[in-house]
Amino acid sequence: MKRIDKLVRSFVDQAMAEGFELFLSPETEVLRDLSQINDNVVFFQAKNGQLFKLRDDYTTTIVEFFNKNASDSLRVWYSGFVYRYDQTGQIQNTFQLGLEIVPYNSPQDSFVVLRVMLESILRSLTDELLVEIGDSRVIEKCVQHVPKKFRKKLFELIDRKDVSELEFFASLNDLDLSDVLKLVEASFTKRSVNQLKEFELDPSIEREIVELVDFLSGFSGVTVEIDFSLARTVEEYDGPTFIFFDLKDPALIAAGGRYRVNERTLGVGGTIFLEEKAWSR
Repeated sequence: MKRIDKLVRSFVDQAMAEGFELFLSPETEVLRDLSQINDNVVFFQAKNGQLFKLRDDYTTTIVEFFNKNASDSLRVWYSGFVYRYDQTGQIQNTFQLGLEIVPYNSPQDSFVVLRVMLESILRSLTDELLVEIGDSRVIEKCVQHVPKKFRKKLFELIDRKDVSELEFFASLNDLDLSDVLKLVEASFTKRSVNQLKEFELDPSIEREIVELVDFLSGFSGVTVEIDFSLARTVEEYDGPTFIFFDLKDPALIAAGGRYRVNERTLGVGGTIFLEEKAWSR
């Protein structure tokens, strides 16, 4: 537990030094809309018949709070558990530490989020990190012609990076996934920042990626690579995304990026997540 204690202390100290305030919310939330129920959501019925769900994502809660309360801005940090069903139907408890800035105003907001996360992780959990940078707009452009009913399954296949499965899925559903396949193949062969030009990105997207890479390159122990096939909840994001891998004790330990809060507002955030094996021992 010493590493976890050190992580939490470091994270909170740095978040507060950067002007973040603690965001508190109950672990149970009233289920007002049945569309909120999916395969991952843990929900139950109270004695009075009202439906509740266990918190499955902090960012969604914070976005709903911002929109409901018409806040001018939020700069918050949070910690606590989220609950989701895994593929076997078991409830998984994951401890999260995270930051959110709403609205997003400039790349400096992303840098602040990344700095707090990176420094707290490098001081406590590991001194060797791989940070993969993507951009939701790149993959969204590749799938914009794909009917929405196929999107969820398609993103799952993209995350698995199985080219043969993607080819079969395209053939089975009569879909043109040629651009998607190129992205997935590039995730194995074109991961260097020096290969950005080969993707023929929109200049504004390329500029944002380069700025992020330059910022991350200033951290000792951090390796930066490009992967535009990152499809994790891509429809929630709107811009650069990132994921952190611990290279010493191989595991995915953090993720985040820029996302859409409403039609007029963007936000940016990141979450460090620790599965039960990390915090229960």
